[in-house]
Amino acid sequence: MSNKTVDVLVIGSGIAGLMTAHILADHLNVMIITKSNVMTSNSSCAQGGMAAALSPQDGWQLHLADTLKAGQDHHNPGHVEMLVKRAPAIVEILVNLGVSFDKNEDGSLTLGMEGAHQHRRIVHVNGDKTGQAFTNALIETVKNRVTIKDYTMVSRLVTNEGRVIGVETEDEIIYANATVLATGGMGQLYSHTSNVEEATGDGFALAYRAGAQLTDMEFIQFHPTLLMKDDQTYGLISEAVRGEGAKLIDEHGIRIMDHHQSKELAPRDIVSREIHRVLARGQNVYLDCSMIENFHERFPSLGERCERLNIDVSKSPLQVVPGAHFVSGGIETNSVGQTTLPGLYAVGEVACTGVHGANRLASNSLLEGLVFAEQVATHILANKRELHLIRLTKSDEVPYENSKLPSKKEIQKKMTASVGIERELKSLLHMKKWLHTLLPAINISPKDDRETLERKNMILVACLITEAAIQRTESRGGHYRSDFLERDDQNWLGQYITFSEKTGVAIVDKGKEQFVAIESL
Repeated sequence: MSNKTVDVLVIGSGIAGLMTAHILADHLNVMIITKSNVMTSNSSCAQGGMAAALSPQDGWQLHLADTLKAGQDHHNPGHVEMLVKRAPAIVEILVNLGVSFDKNEDGSLTLGMEGAHQHRRIVHVNGDKTGQAFTNALIETVKNRVTIKDYTMVSRLVTNEGRVIGVETEDEIIYANATVLATGGMGQLYSHTSNVEEATGDGFALAYRAGAQLTDMEFIQFHPTLLMKDDQTYGLISEAVRGEGAKLIDEHGIRIMDHHQSKELAPRDIVSREIHRVLARGQNVYLDCSMIENFHERFPSLGERCERLNIDVSKSPLQVVPGAHFVSGGIETNSVGQTTLPGLYAVGEVACTGVHGANRLASNSLLEGLVFAEQVATHILANKRELHLIRLTKSDEVPYENSKLPSKKEIQKKMTASVGIERELKSLLHMKKWLHTLLPAINISPKDDRETLERKNMILVACLITEAAIQRTESRGGHYRSDFLERDDQNWLGQYITFSEKTGVAIVDKGKEQFVAIESL
């Protein structure tokens, strides 16, 4: 197995990883490793836009308040303040990178409206192709300044005396002074998702196996509106479509959100649950877009999909289904992206910075990726250290049988049924029992191909999500327990469920740790 050495290794090619690489590229030797090609990521699929308080009527304080309200007071407030204050400057940085935001006739930026925002503050590019524009601009600026190793999957993080010193892939070990996980989310653990095929939770599994701490894994946001036809999903329908007046209706044309004060622009967890309940009654749910003028000009990506599917939006409502979209938790980091393992940083959706709380405010994810990429890169530049190469000793492999591994579809089906939009103890315990029978089969081996690695990672991450969902006996944000219907501030406000391979699961309350006795994963 060959060895390479770089200054900084970035795992993932979404905007968080690309921005980190862009800032570092003029100063350090940077390599990007990505599981598919550099153009493929959840970021490139992002449609809704990016939030920034830019209008005279708006301000960072209002953006802060909306973020805290949507996430139900489960945040790191200092990190949220940094996020929303930095947003207008991030817009300027993107403009300087060549991003052409949509503008009004007077030359001002067009600001869209999305759920749980008090004001119009969502900037877009070409309607619903914002993420693609961001990633294209960043790829253009880094492609000749960093090494890009695509179609490569990382099997494990390499550590020495508690410090991450690089990664192992299928054909080599790559050493690095700093390793940055920017691997995105884990939507593929569910039957319906807005995420790309590569989003199988690999970054969470890599960090956990190396000994890093994870937190808030129970808080999974389900996007209310994935486009559905003939039992297949075809990507998400941006919340901006509802922001422009589209209405959710059942098979009889009855508006299903009519009873809610914010109608279709209620927080995503509320809208998703309402759709889920209609579906559970055996009815389909549709999004009526017929009132939106110039639909194809305003939402070209969705318009193109509708044309391919022979759907005339002016005559036919769009069938929708909720799907796994974003995990608010992840690898625990501080304000500069450091994890609990020296040498390892995390940024973007794989990280838990505390800015999303229990439920991410719409269009804060692209912003988070860019703001914290700045933080990570700045910290790395200020803390360069000499790399000391070591001779690695491999631990003995634990016997395993890949024949015991379930298929991806079986994992997805069980997660959707038991640890999905609505959860309750009986099904969660049943899921936990099934998962724990699989744990002996998920040890990583050099013989594992990509498909096997992905399934092992999916099982491990499913264990973390399921255990967190069992432990949190309340409903808050993206975590909804039908047997604990209410938010319980008396027992759960300010409490965080954390995981690490060394300590198992812990409930952390304002610096005090109370360990819950469960099986070690």
